[in-house]
Amino acid sequence: MKRVLELPAFRRLLVAYTLNELASFIGVVALAFLVYRRTGSAIGAAAFFLCAEFAPALASPLLVARLDQRSVRRVLGLLYALQGLVFLMLAWLVGRFALASVLVLALVGGVLATSAWVMARAAWTTLSRGRGLLREANAIINGSFSVCYLVGPAVGGAVVALDGTVAALLVNAGAYVVITVVVATAGALPEALPDRTPAAGRVRAALGVARNDQSIRGLLGLQALAMAIFAISIPVEVVFAQHSLHAGATGYGLLLSAWGGGAIVGSAIYARWRVLPSRTLMTLGACLFGIGFAAMALAPSLAPAVVGCAVAGTGNGIQIVAMRTALQEATPEKWMALILSLNESMFLAVPGIGILAGGAIAALAGPRVALGAGAAGSVVIALATWARLKAVSTGARTVAPPPVERSATDEPLTAGARRS
Repeated sequence: MKRVLELPAFRRLLVAYTLNELASFIGVVALAFLVYRRTGSAIGAAAFFLCAEFAPALASPLLVARLDQRSVRRVLGLLYALQGLVFLMLAWLVGRFALASVLVLALVGGVLATSAWVMARAAWTTLSRGRGLLREANAIINGSFSVCYLVGPAVGGAVVALDGTVAALLVNAGAYVVITVVVATAGALPEALPDRTPAAGRVRAALGVARNDQSIRGLLGLQALAMAIFAISIPVEVVFAQHSLHAGATGYGLLLSAWGGGAIVGSAIYARWRVLPSRTLMTLGACLFGIGFAAMALAPSLAPAVVGCAVAGTGNGIQIVAMRTALQEATPEKWMALILSLNESMFLAVPGIGILAGGAIAALAGPRVALGAGAAGSVVIALATWARLKAVSTGARTVAPPPVERSATDEPLTAGARRS
């Protein structure tokens, strides 16, 4: 995997991505506890995650369709700078708490974060795939994500416990200043190619490609079902830590960090056996999700719950990257940016179903029952993946785009190509 690290542009994107993920995890811990403590409700926690992760899916594809017409370096710098400003505003609001204001800012920050993530991923896909280094690049990025998942929540929980929510949010704002500088001073990132096709038409065309291509459609469909099941635990874990385990903010941070530690193991497994068929890796990941959720549901104390989180995190470290890599390999270069944008929107929107279900089950029957439901669903996903997913061919393939409505002044649709 050393070859992909020899690319200067990839190294810049890796640094920016790593710092961004650290800040994101710190922010999630700080804001989740802020909302839960001020509202005292699992529904309040679910509302926060819906605004931060579900609602942005509605706006990000159109925003990406506009932004990928511009310089990746300038767009990423702007998006990261605006995220820093959002965290400053959230820090100011802590002493003037109003749930509506926090949720609106969480929504704005989510839209910015989603768009930045898509632009960065499309850029490193273009940089690495043409050199045959895509799986190596994804393995490194996935490892970085896993380390951040281990360190970020622990840091966030510790900062909140010791210095409060304001301190954690200010740490995030400072991190985004550094990220902005890293990206803004990167001169080697790919540039955009202009396209005058309206953004809405380009999004419709990308939807048509996803619908008409059997491999892409199968991957997206299976993963949509999987993400709905896996997301059941998202609003449950904070309630589980607080009321079932009586572990507080530190315990919540430990659970998330254990998940991150498991994800590191999963990342190592993927990096070692990345040449295996996607079906095998995705099925293994789903099985580990189920085992981990079941262990958490039955855990009598914090220690076994942490072990369960680690097992589920291992599944996370394998399943998600295997699916995304398969999708990148199945998608023609021409459509990479928009298909990745639609995929990320799915990753944000579909879990909303699981978030709502998890919050409702936890409120009605308790967090252990909700985690048990996640375990049962994960087993179903593993069986469906093994039974239905066919091998996805690698490399670029020609996919005929569906007809796109154009006005007399529109140019032919060529926007799916990576602009970076």
